[in-house]
Amino acid sequence: MSISKNVGGISLFLSKVRTRKFYTESNRYIKNIVSKLPKGSNKIIKFIRRIKYSIKQLLIPNMLFEDLGFRYLGPIDGHNISTLEEILKISKELEGPILIHVVTKKGKGYKPAEENPDKFHSASNFDIETGQSKNKSKRDYSKVFGEKLVEIAKKNKKVVAITAAMTDGTGLTDFAKEFPDRFFDVGIAEQHALRICSRTC
Repeated sequence: MSISKNVGGISLFLSKVRTRKFYTESNRYIKNIVSKLPKGSNKIIKFIRRIKYSIKQLLIPNMLFEDLGFRYLGPIDGHNISTLEEILKISKELEGPILIHVVTKKGKGYKPAEENPDKFHSASNFDIETGQSKNKSKRDYSKVFGEKLVEIAKKNKKVVAITAAMTDGTGLTDFAKEFPDRFFDVGIAEQHALRICSRTC
């Protein structure tokens, strides 16, 4: 998950995989079986989970990471510690490179951060009850930078902005709205941002 809205082909691909009918129904079916097992059935639960991962690997076609040579495990609920521990144990028994896809909610458990994850990525002093910033000044460096860049871009059509999933954090929100054709969010891929810059700058 990026700080700003997710972008790119990999994010779209994973969203499609997670919403496939077979994937969601098999997950629900296996969870129902596991929930009905008595306590102390750890070996049976482990076996069922292994079957689940094996079926997923066989029946979901053209897994992107499998094609890249990775064993893909997930997506896993990153807020469920027992599930995380189990998947890490399973991964230890597998050979070769493994990619564990863990899904977490930024700011989970704190409503203001859940509703505004980008603002709480690098937050200054704030009131815990309201989530409001205690800083009086609203014109920080990023805000001033963003405003100045828009001003420059209006005069020079060659000016572009590139960010790595940090539109708001780098003060580029207004630039993105005013010049969508000259704004590039490369997602969590700073190296790609540098490559674009070297080709276009």
